[in-house]
Amino acid sequence: MADPNVSQTPRHVAVIGAGGGIGRACVAAFAASGWRVLAADRDGDAMRLALDELDRSDPHEAHGVDVRDRHAIDRFARHIGSVDAMIYCAGLVATMPIAETDFDVFDHVMAVNLSGAAHAASAFARTMKSARTGGSMVFIASTAGLRGEANASAYCASKFGLIGLVQSVAAELTACDIRVNAVAPGNVDTPMLRRVAEDIAALEDRSVEAVWHDLAHAGAAQRLIKPEEVASLCVALCAPQSAGLTGATIPIDGGALLLA
Repeated sequence: MADPNVSQTPRHVAVIGAGGGIGRACVAAFAASGWRVLAADRDGDAMRLALDELDRSDPHEAHGVDVRDRHAIDRFARHIGSVDAMIYCAGLVATMPIAETDFDVFDHVMAVNLSGAAHAASAFARTMKSARTGGSMVFIASTAGLRGEANASAYCASKFGLIGLVQSVAAELTACDIRVNAVAPGNVDTPMLRRVAEDIAALEDRSVEAVWHDLAHAGAAQRLIKPEEVASLCVALCAPQSAGLTGATIPIDGGALLLA
């Protein structure tokens, strides 16, 4: 018997930032749900590794794209043609006190987390509107876009801005049957969070193990979020059952915001 949760007619999803921890989980989750995945990432090796984990009989694709280049994003969107969904997972984090901010780093974080997201929203709005079949966009935000965090001004600013972008684009595209939502993870067990732990440890003169323990127990659930949990939420937001949901930002943080 066919799995009722898997589409029998493959839908197409563009996953941007496919080589990261959440991006790879999204690639796997959408493929398992019967979607054809069109993956994009600046890191070609990481992206190809994500696709290598899938069934090679499926016609998934890998594309090298730098999200800071709006022309590259536009070329990618036009090349792959009409898609049913776009997931924006590209992201960077920086840990530094505001008084000691390296603004080259600050600008880089903003370019990937916010400007890159705007490039993707613009490009895929054009292709989805041209296709006249509606669609869904999901952007990976963060609980750091819902409350400020010390020593994370660049990251917080980019994620607060991303949530505003999502709300604005959702308001604009609802009439075209294009839904736009954000997912706001808390501490997710990824290599990026490991790097954050190392940066905090150096800044606060603590052990990495102690910082990691604190990060892992920051929420009411007292555990890290799995990348697969975030990916499952992204798949659900693109499903027909979520047709009435747009402009939303959904936390998935083990209850960390409850303890703020």
